[in-house]
Amino acid sequence: MGKLIFLLTIFAITACNTQSKEVVRACDTFTNPIISGFNPDPSICRVKDDYYLVTSTFEYFPGVPIYHSKDLVNWKQIGNVLHRPSQLNLDGLECSQGIFAPCIRYNKGVFYMVTTLVGQRPGGDFIVTATNPAGPWSDPHWIDGATGIDPDLFFDDDGKVYMSGTFKPEEPAFYKHNNIWVQELDVENWELVGERKTLVDGADFVNDDNPIRGDSEAHLYAIEAPHLYKKDGWYYSTFSHGGTGYNHAFSIFRSKHIFGPYEGNPNNPILTHRDYPRYSYIMATGHADLFTYGNNNWGIVYLIKRQFKEDTFKSNRYILGRETALSLIDWSGDWPIVNPKGKITRCEVEQACPNLPLHTFDNKHWEDDFESTTLHPQWTFIRTPRSEWWSLSNKKGSLSIDLRPEMLHQKVNPSFIGKRQEHAKFSVSAQMEFTPRNTSEEAGIVIHRERNSYLKYTLAKVDDKTILRAVVRCSNMQNDSLIAQLPISASELLLKVTGQNFEYAFEYSVNDGKNWLTLKDAVDLTETKYIYSARFTGPFVGMYASSNGKESSNDALFDWFKYSEF
Repeated sequence: MGKLIFLLTIFAITACNTQSKEVVRACDTFTNPIISGFNPDPSICRVKDDYYLVTSTFEYFPGVPIYHSKDLVNWKQIGNVLHRPSQLNLDGLECSQGIFAPCIRYNKGVFYMVTTLVGQRPGGDFIVTATNPAGPWSDPHWIDGATGIDPDLFFDDDGKVYMSGTFKPEEPAFYKHNNIWVQELDVENWELVGERKTLVDGADFVNDDNPIRGDSEAHLYAIEAPHLYKKDGWYYSTFSHGGTGYNHAFSIFRSKHIFGPYEGNPNNPILTHRDYPRYSYIMATGHADLFTYGNNNWGIVYLIKRQFKEDTFKSNRYILGRETALSLIDWSGDWPIVNPKGKITRCEVEQACPNLPLHTFDNKHWEDDFESTTLHPQWTFIRTPRSEWWSLSNKKGSLSIDLRPEMLHQKVNPSFIGKRQEHAKFSVSAQMEFTPRNTSEEAGIVIHRERNSYLKYTLAKVDDKTILRAVVRCSNMQNDSLIAQLPISASELLLKVTGQNFEYAFEYSVNDGKNWLTLKDAVDLTETKYIYSARFTGPFVGMYASSNGKESSNDALFDWFKYSEF
């Protein structure tokens, strides 16, 4: 097999180095987001001086990455909650179906994660548990009778456990009218017990002078992501509303009894950017979770979208999808105040650090030389893999990927292994050995936004010639669209792709990577359907091999993969 070295570079702001050495120092301010790239719907729990955070994954496997931090600012992925095919069936799901809004909690030595599987049968709400947050986690405990999405778990002082979620009323009062329910949960038998109560009814807020509605009924849409907390004898119920886009907001209510009635904070919503200009850099703040840190201090994690290209609001320009941000809270009074030392109720890029020792890492580079016997937890598949079409043992120090008929645009599990694109400017590199045997075979690097929107930079065969080509597929296309191609006869080849926002350029080198030739100057995809993709998700970059609908015994061999800052 002829050896071809593929070196892709897509410019980045920051990246991770999993082999970096930790340094403890003081902290004045930090930069949001705290976890960049596709990491929406954060939920957090505390165990003494350690903090654990999970986010949604939708159609991607493994499901629900789990991050660890000592300082709330620097986070490192330590595993995935749904890490076995027996835990998570994503077969045939459409993009942005799958795992919605996980909630993580800790009680008496056990971690609990509750979430919703959307679009699958059986589906609905389930809980998994672990004593070590890095895993292994249990198989799902399905909760009969739980409805809606975004379930929450609350452990009360008296030992009782409560579960809450959302439901749609039989006679909705407005478009996307959602309510919130709560019910006691038996965690020994994984059953809901007792009477179910409605905590929040969206119809209660349709009057014009209600603060969570403001001047628009759209601000009430999709009440979701409920959480329950207890402080100073009060039960606090929180939820997000307005949808996960421009109108997103987060509000809080309280009661002396867990089943209510609840009174609203007169200053609701306590977190939102819904009244900011639509071209603002940070938008869509919401889907939040409160937590304590240090000596009874409070903070909040929540999702944001960042818009890197200032423009009038024409479309979804959030190239990285929804990310996780952090703000501090002043809760010295009756109600929590988000970002008390800055723009109150707002997310700011630069914010005051928590009063904790800062544990920093050299985060300029992340790489995998495939010397391990198992894949790093950052590696991700599209839907559930049902066979091991990859191997770390075929050649020591390399990852081999089988060419299979499955293709990216299908609702299948293709031969793609990727990691999150974490920055609007980033760099990726990989070394590959691959010889296409016929016109159906290709392998290389993919930037994947969803099944109908991606970039491929691959080696293929056309008319008995080995071709290096770059293609794009957008949601309005029936087939891949050629960006550029040329015949390649060299046995060693280095490729480079540079990217900034939705603009990409393609280069190659036939020797040592010091002398680069241009395959195609920067291609701006901003005005194409490419930018509309990834409704709830974000881009992945990684390695891909396919025989495009035909059977094949061929494979592609990758010696290493790097993600680094430009």
